[in-house]
Amino acid sequence: MKKNFELLGLILIVGILLISCNQNNETKLNSQTNFESKFTELTGPYLRQKPPGMKAELFAPDLFSTEGDHGGITFSADGMEFSFTISTLIGQSLVEPTGAFEKLFMMYSHVENGHWTEPEEFSFTPARRSHYYLFFSPDGKKIYFNSFRYKTDPPDKSSSFIWYAERQTGDNWQWSEPKQIDFGKDYYNEYGLGGIYPSVASNGNLYFCHATNRPPSLFMSRYENGNYSLPEELDGALNEIDGAHPYIAPDESYIIFDNEDLFISFRDKNGLWMKPQNLGKSVNTVYDERRPFVSFDGKYLFFASNRINPELPNEPITLKKLQQLINLPTNGFRHLYWVDAKIIDEFRPDNFK
Repeated sequence: MKKNFELLGLILIVGILLISCNQNNETKLNSQTNFESKFTELTGPYLRQKPPGMKAELFAPDLFSTEGDHGGITFSADGMEFSFTISTLIGQSLVEPTGAFEKLFMMYSHVENGHWTEPEEFSFTPARRSHYYLFFSPDGKKIYFNSFRYKTDPPDKSSSFIWYAERQTGDNWQWSEPKQIDFGKDYYNEYGLGGIYPSVASNGNLYFCHATNRPPSLFMSRYENGNYSLPEELDGALNEIDGAHPYIAPDESYIIFDNEDLFISFRDKNGLWMKPQNLGKSVNTVYDERRPFVSFDGKYLFFASNRINPELPNEPITLKKLQQLINLPTNGFRHLYWVDAKIIDEFRPDNFK
């Protein structure tokens, strides 16, 4: 009799565990489904987010992970595609779903049948997961990005180069295998690296930054007869601030870059870059603001910032409250912000307005 009760008890325990596991799996599945529906149910430009004002705001805080470090975001010229980079911070790791890891993920989404697709990696990225800083060309035919692709295993982080892929004919959402941009032996002999954070003007000229054993500086390579020229360092007035991560206006009339804060410089009537101006308190904080991008419709300035929440409760914090604070977007990770691009006009010289 005792053995029967023990067997019955064991069956009940196993049954409870199975029910519990099923409930947990169902909860996870529902959570994943709800997460996906946040994107797949959205229609309209900029993921149907309420437009920002003249002071920077978090962009779509409910749609992006609050535990990853966002490297920046870019939209295509028609607003039907976007890409962003997410990674873990140095010394920190994400743990789901297969254990701790530290990688770069270049995510991509587009509008299909009127709805945004769930962001996923490009077909050419999973082998390395070392791609970042994507930029759509103004004509929509190419994407440019950085990668440690095909160098070493694991990738040598000193060997990042600029690559590009072309849109496949007949399929708007498929891209060719990437090709590395060759700036020529003279450039590599002097600087070693291929540059980072590509930004492309309407005429194809390619802007990027460079930092190797020296302060960061901004460069431009002219696009001539289907090839890229030997990169030129931008003139001295611009590089006095040691700028990095440039965004170039499609008509090359202004450039925005970062050095802890975001700065803007306009071209004068002689085509020379004017003294950079700090974009001010509507954009910048005591924390880092980096990696600017202006939407091609000229409406919004996007950037990444690691600003944190300066206010904490005075009373003792419970574990639950602490977990909530850690999961807030203002948790010290770098996240995506946007602001009305009219702020640019506030810094434009009077004779250029």
